[in-house]
Amino acid sequence: MKVKSTLQYFILAFFLSLTASVAYAGGLDTATNTMTEIKTWAFSFGGVCALCYLIYNVIMAFMEKKSWSDVGMALVYCSLAGGALYAGNWALELFK
Repeated sequence: MKVKSTLQYFILAFFLSLTASVAYAGGLDTATNTMTEIKTWAFSFGGVCALCYLIYNVIMAFMEKKSWSDVGMALVYCSLAGGALYAGNWALELFK
C-alpha cells in the first residue's frame, strides 16, 4: 500500500513540474485563449442541444405522444442548463 502511495506522489510531482515550466514559458496566454475558444464552443453546443430538446418536446406534444407538462419541464430544464452556463461563465470571469 505504501509503494502505491509513493508512486502516486511521484507522478503528481512530475506533472506539476511540467505545468510550472509551461506557465513560465508564456504558455498561460495560450491556455487562456484556448479556454476562451472551448468556452465559446461549449456554450454554442449547449444552446443548440437545449433548443433541439425543447423543439423535440413541443413536436411530441403536438403529436400527443407527450403531455404539455412535459414541455413545461423541458423548458425548466433548458433554463437550468442556460443558468449553469451563465454561472460557469461568471466563475471563469472571477479568475481573470
